[in-house]
Amino acid sequence: MTTEIPANLLTVVMPNYNYGRFIDEAIRSVAAQTYAPIELIVVDDASTDDSVAVATETLSKVTNLFDTKLIALPENVGKLGALNRALAHVRGEYFMIQDSDDLLTPEYASRTITELVEARKTDPTIGFIYTDCMLVSQTGEILDRGKSTAFDAKMLEEYSFVPEPAMCLAKPVLEAGPYDEAIRKGTKHHKWRRIVANGWNGKHLAEPIFYYRMHDKNLSGIGKRVIEEVEKGQRGHRILSGYWPTQTTQR
Repeated sequence: MTTEIPANLLTVVMPNYNYGRFIDEAIRSVAAQTYAPIELIVVDDASTDDSVAVATETLSKVTNLFDTKLIALPENVGKLGALNRALAHVRGEYFMIQDSDDLLTPEYASRTITELVEARKTDPTIGFIYTDCMLVSQTGEILDRGKSTAFDAKMLEEYSFVPEPAMCLAKPVLEAGPYDEAIRKGTKHHKWRRIVANGWNGKHLAEPIFYYRMHDKNLSGIGKRVIEEVEKGQRGHRILSGYWPTQTTQR
């Protein structure tokens, strides 16, 4: 017997590498969404910590998601490689990546999907909605607000300003794949550039409705910079494009 796939299914892909200390909270924030139905695909990129054990235990306790899957890769392939391996399993109409060290507010999916549906009524080229965020410490203390900017396809060529998570139609994500696995930094910049090059546009929702965790292992390097700035007393809203690298093969 096959399970019928709901038309409004949201697929969440959660790439993970050595974030065993964070992934339980990340998974639970997906399960706590006010939106349904959701399928969650966790892709562990050959972690050397206890990530797989933690994810397995947490997923076994989650009962309110449409479906869950854990893909444990035998070799490290990078974030885009992890995404590529998840693409064949994506069944949703909607799609988003949630990094395994970040947290969603409970209304994140409902709010962004509502905004996406409304935006597409007047502009069918809009394929994704992205938001601001709250920057938080490793332990969840709020540090500052992280701000993105209004969508500009030309500016995206030079700057990375669209975050993960961002709510997207699944079609643009699948069409733009597979993604270049040689890119190890600026991975989201690479993904969004590919999608926009295919004719899709985005829309900025200036609401801080996810929590972006700052620590010394952030792939982009933002965490180390923000923590150092906060320790020096430099507080205030941060424009995220000033912290995120554009796509590069450097590690």
